[in-house]
Amino acid sequence: MKSMKWMLLVAASSFLIAGCTNTNDENGKEAVENNPPVTDELDDTRAADNGSTDSDTSTTEGNTNNSSSGSVEVEQKQMAIDTLNGLAKDAKDGKVYRPDQGFIIGKTTRNDIVNAIGEPEEKKGDYDHYHGSMGNPSVAFKYDGKGVLEEARYFGTNVERQTNLGGITEEDLTEQLGKPADSRRIESTGEQNIRYHFNNFELQFIIGKDGTPDHVNLKKWN
Repeated sequence: MKSMKWMLLVAASSFLIAGCTNTNDENGKEAVENNPPVTDELDDTRAADNGSTDSDTSTTEGNTNNSSSGSVEVEQKQMAIDTLNGLAKDAKDGKVYRPDQGFIIGKTTRNDIVNAIGEPEEKKGDYDHYHGSMGNPSVAFKYDGKGVLEEARYFGTNVERQTNLGGITEEDLTEQLGKPADSRRIESTGEQNIRYHFNNFELQFIIGKDGTPDHVNLKKWN
């Protein structure tokens, strides 16, 4: 009888232990199921943030470059307008714009110019040519029979030309100088000669096919 009771007690204990073990296993599984992995989501979030940062950086750099480029263009245009107004201002007194040596149409002689800037580098027809370099403009001078300066031609620069003649348009001429005295086509070259009168002097803008002055002439007109 005692042996039977002992066997029943052992069986009951085993059943209770097994039940607790199953419960713990089920609770453990539920704990795992209730805590999904977050590594992938965090990685995706970081990647999205990094992508957004890279995009923002690229956009900022692009805006900075565009702003810088626009600023340079505005500055160059202003330099061209300053050149235009400088040509007109000096023309009122018959003064040669460049080189700024005080040469005057109808007064300065060839000897004066040669003594100031040297012999011309080239002679074409009636004109003594001085070729620009290191940012200096090219110019040419024509003299009358007595060796007095009759006409000066300003060709601007080849380097950064947009800061002088290459940045001037016909619209700029009208806006800055007003309506020209005359405008005529040069049949031999297809260029347009737009002329302005300042006191006793004439300023001629020889407009090329690109719509900007190829060169500018200063001479007496009456």
